[in-house]
Amino acid sequence: MRVDSINHWDIAAETYSEENNQGRNFHSQIYLAAVNELLGNVKGKRVLDAGCGDGFFSLELARKGALVKAVDGSDAMLNIAKRKHVHHNLQYYNMNLTRKLTFEDRFFDIVVANMLLMDIPEINSFVSEVARVLKKPGTFIFSVTHPCFFLSDWEENKNNIKVYKKIGNYLDERVEELNFWGKTLHYHRPLSRYIEAVEKAGMYVSSLREPVPSRESIELYPEQEYHYRIPSFLVMRAKSIEASDFT
Repeated sequence: MRVDSINHWDIAAETYSEENNQGRNFHSQIYLAAVNELLGNVKGKRVLDAGCGDGFFSLELARKGALVKAVDGSDAMLNIAKRKHVHHNLQYYNMNLTRKLTFEDRFFDIVVANMLLMDIPEINSFVSEVARVLKKPGTFIFSVTHPCFFLSDWEENKNNIKVYKKIGNYLDERVEELNFWGKTLHYHRPLSRYIEAVEKAGMYVSSLREPVPSRESIELYPEQEYHYRIPSFLVMRAKSIEASDFT
């Protein structure tokens, strides 16, 4: 992972953790609902939470009975995690997620990566490592900002209602600076690149979700109703299998 990417997250860590509010903010609830649906029952499962950030979701998994190894490249994020989100089923590790992971082959039942892959400069090596550390069969679930729509601005009608987005240069891979919690880097790549990385690692996509907010969330935040028109997030589940079974 590029050093500047990690440094940005070190600086943004406290603001991110406060505003994310342990996954209870409006946007996190959208994609986490789909992630949890695809995860199912994790009790007794060995789970790797890759790009765990401040550890809020790692703790949720541990409380559900999973045996969790949580990794991140940001010291500041991990310091918050170790302070706020502690459980006897949960261990934290600092690892560069674009390099070899220090876990043995076929160790995990499940790998989860929430809002990670669009934050790292190269994904093939990470996805390959996911396939290596997963049991066969095993499950890889990841969420990202929707690559088709995220970087495009909303167009509004005369009543200032967000109605659609103009999409341009979608296929061009590029780096954008974001400033939600302080400066961070976003690595845009088209959806096909995520699928290709999964396939090259010897896995296959078994489920794909484009989640929208719950009706209850919109009742609390009616100004966010436009999230029903164009999805902001993408959640994918991939399966690892024996190489002899992959065609």
